[in-house]
Amino acid sequence: MRFGLAYGMPAGWGEFHNVIHAHSHTMFGWTILALMTLIWRRLPAYTGQPLPRGVRWQMAATLLFSLSQLAAFWPNGYGVTQIGSAQLPLGAMSAGFAGLTWFWFMALYWRATRNMARTPQPVHLWNWAIILLFIASMGAMAEPGLMAAKIEIDFVKQLFLHLFLDLFTTGWLLLAVFGAIVAWLEDKKSMNDLPAAKLLAVFLLPTFLLGMPPDYLPAWLFWIASFSNLAAAGVIAIYLYRFFRRRDDLPLLVKFGLLGLLVQIGSALLMIVPGVWAWGAGALRIFYLHDMLLLWTSSALLGLLAAEFGHRKCAWLNWAQWLWIVGVSVMWLALLLGGFVRWLPLSGRSLLATAAWASVLIVLGALMAMKAFPPFSRTA
Repeated sequence: MRFGLAYGMPAGWGEFHNVIHAHSHTMFGWTILALMTLIWRRLPAYTGQPLPRGVRWQMAATLLFSLSQLAAFWPNGYGVTQIGSAQLPLGAMSAGFAGLTWFWFMALYWRATRNMARTPQPVHLWNWAIILLFIASMGAMAEPGLMAAKIEIDFVKQLFLHLFLDLFTTGWLLLAVFGAIVAWLEDKKSMNDLPAAKLLAVFLLPTFLLGMPPDYLPAWLFWIASFSNLAAAGVIAIYLYRFFRRRDDLPLLVKFGLLGLLVQIGSALLMIVPGVWAWGAGALRIFYLHDMLLLWTSSALLGLLAAEFGHRKCAWLNWAQWLWIVGVSVMWLALLLGGFVRWLPLSGRSLLATAAWASVLIVLGALMAMKAFPPFSRTA
């Protein structure tokens, strides 16, 4: 996808916007599978009970439909694909089935945690993360409902679209990864000085409005969302400070990923400056998403997975981590500069090419990291 953006899609490889959909949905699949894995890994220690029946089937189904979206979206995106005499919206179908496995996960999680006498801090964070995931999923389910009701109001469509996209990324992912980090740190020493998960979740809830195109958002809604975003950034800053104090106990990639959250805090401060949000929503939207999903979320998840399941003395893992850090850093910088390209002595194409070549390092780092995990690691 990235090389196609810089140099043009090769003939027969499909249309670029369809490949973007395939890329985005596969990214959602990776993050949600990683978080489900970390949550299921830790939960029995908090509940004192084995995992509910059906977890293995739920994880298998989530994996299957997450992977299927790459193939389903690539040919025609959200359009229809001819299969025999039938025309099927394979992309929407695969996304819908994947979403149903998220509800399955939420139901199993509720069954596992409903009778807990005491709720530890990681479980508090996961509880609120899953509430935001549920609300975000309602936004995703609203799209076929709007189509069925033949509602073509752009504001309403954008509202539900960003209810899903932004609450998934800045809501569910943020709180769930925080929960996994706290669970890791509490193996060594308890953390009782963290802000309430409910407080962070409530502040994050209106921030999805800031993902909407500026032309669709009334000024009064912008200010509500913007100040809520500022308050959420303040709470996130406290979490960051607490994590920084325990930095020696954090995996390398988690520490690297936390740098991405500094950008989120900085953007919340800048967003209240008149005109900055309207400009950044167009010029820096892609950079912002990569800061959130790649630098912060994916780095932290890869670091946590390696710490939980990987063989730490595997030499491949050290090389993999540094390849990942270099690749993500170069792509992050190229996408940031892309937002200011009109004022720089650089071409947009050169920055896109830089991001494309950086993606090679990221993929190599991820593949090399697999060597540290069973069954690939012989010493694990």
